[in-house]
Amino acid sequence: MFMQRLIDRNPGLLKTAVDLHQAGRIPANTFVIDLDAIAENARILSSTAEGLGLRTYIMTKQFARNPFVTKVAQAAGLGGVVAVDINCALMARRFGIPVGHMGHLNQIPRHQVPTAVAMRPEVITVYNVEHARWIDEAAADQGVVQDLLIRVSAPGDIFFDGQEGGFQEHEVAQVAGAIGKLGNVRLGGVTAFPCIRYNLNRGEKAEPTPNLYTVLRAAETLRGMGIEVRQINTPGNTASDTMAVLAAHGATHVEPGNGVSGTTPNHAYRNDLPERPAYVYVSEISHHVGARAYAYGGGVYHDMHIPGSPGALVGSTWEETKDNGVEYLHEIKQVIDYHAVLEPGANCRPGDTVLLGYRTQMQMTRSYVACVSGLSKGQGRLHTIFDWACTPLNDQLEPVSPAVVRGEVDGLLAL
Repeated sequence: MFMQRLIDRNPGLLKTAVDLHQAGRIPANTFVIDLDAIAENARILSSTAEGLGLRTYIMTKQFARNPFVTKVAQAAGLGGVVAVDINCALMARRFGIPVGHMGHLNQIPRHQVPTAVAMRPEVITVYNVEHARWIDEAAADQGVVQDLLIRVSAPGDIFFDGQEGGFQEHEVAQVAGAIGKLGNVRLGGVTAFPCIRYNLNRGEKAEPTPNLYTVLRAAETLRGMGIEVRQINTPGNTASDTMAVLAAHGATHVEPGNGVSGTTPNHAYRNDLPERPAYVYVSEISHHVGARAYAYGGGVYHDMHIPGSPGALVGSTWEETKDNGVEYLHEIKQVIDYHAVLEPGANCRPGDTVLLGYRTQMQMTRSYVACVSGLSKGQGRLHTIFDWACTPLNDQLEPVSPAVVRGEVDGLLAL
């Protein structure tokens, strides 16, 4: 989906990925992330948000909660992270990264609520009063007051399958009253997901979803009760080209994720957006079956294919790879993505590097993640490699202490 954009706007990342793989410095099944592009994108997002009066939280799951990416993006002006589940929060804590928003899209399991509250997030989203009570108990034990958001919905709102949940709009006043009786939590706003979407049938135009209007109505209900609404949190497809729409409707907080890596759907279809694609998936040709070549999988994602864009690039040097586009048979569905299937196989040799560009959720893969800095200056530097669980690894791909990474990140930011 993004290969042509990578070729056009970040060829240095592609060349570096081939060089690193062919030198044996990164294994097959690795996402390589360009930290210079991350910083550039984050500055664009931060300045756009600031100009519109918006605050930001970073959705880190797309890049497997990687601390290099997160801290570089924060240094460029973005805010605390969104812990989309408790694992996100724990991984952020491991590397000393502040959490801004917890509880959305996953609620915090009951017996982990004290751990979550102890991290002092700015807000926690709740889907029911039971979770608000558990948070209130934990906050009372710790002598703090925890701010909450409520997730709201109404008939006709849009949810991805399995992500449903929250309070119905007609329950907002009753829920606010129940939370208001608790002593150590404070209701401060509303949220839902997704609040904006791309309409590919209308020139890739970004437009509000019904969810956004539900959030706005719920905020007005709270204000009518005398409650100070400090957050109207509007996640989904957040990038510099969508922020103005959200701000114009009254949003206060946005949560860029794929926007940080320049990989929203709009970035695939348009070449004029300021954010650049910042990562590429690296694999290796394993074997052939008939006319097809098979590359190692683990991070293969069945994304949309854009006609005219190479599905994959294959070769043993960048000069060879850039001119050898082959088709990635993305329509082949696998329960486990053991391989990426490519055609024509005659253009691929075992051991060749394979580059694939698509929008992904790295935390859902079995892939390694490797960050590179200095590409904008022609001086690429490979940093600590991580596995899919955000575990830092040494050269032998054995676990090392998070303290090593903290020091390396601090050194990078000092430059």
